[in-house]
Amino acid sequence: MAASTRITANSIIFKIGATAYECDASKVELTPGDAPGAIRTFCEVAPDQEWTLNLEGVTSGDSTSLYQVLFSNYGTEVAFTVAPLGNTTPTGDAPHYEGTVVFSQLPPLTLAAGEASQFTVALRVKNEGHDPSSNNWFGLTKVEAA
Repeated sequence: MAASTRITANSIIFKIGATAYECDASKVELTPGDAPGAIRTFCEVAPDQEWTLNLEGVTSGDSTSLYQVLFSNYGTEVAFTVAPLGNTTPTGDAPHYEGTVVFSQLPPLTLAAGEASQFTVALRVKNEGHDPSSNNWFGLTKVEAA
């Protein structure tokens, strides 16, 4: 068997709504975890899950920067797209991941002498249900075709 294609995060696409922010982000990570209040019974494989969109990026005063968009839109919900391979059209071998994120955390302002400022936030992905037959895992949809 040939080696699998590896994802190297050099030219990803990361959008909030229709706006690309990959040039303001230094890390985009989607992690699953137990949803608040989730209780697993003896008949279930796992409790309800919830995704977190973890972002690291540059702190900027530009009104259109990712930092300012997160700050100015605190408490709102917006669609997001992550294309790990940087392809504009999703395919089976190069899918996109989509969902609705809640701007549930304000980005901090961290300043260190002589260093470019960065921020880290952990944002909740809205759980839109679980239906693997539709490529939807607790609000995160794996899109394999346009």
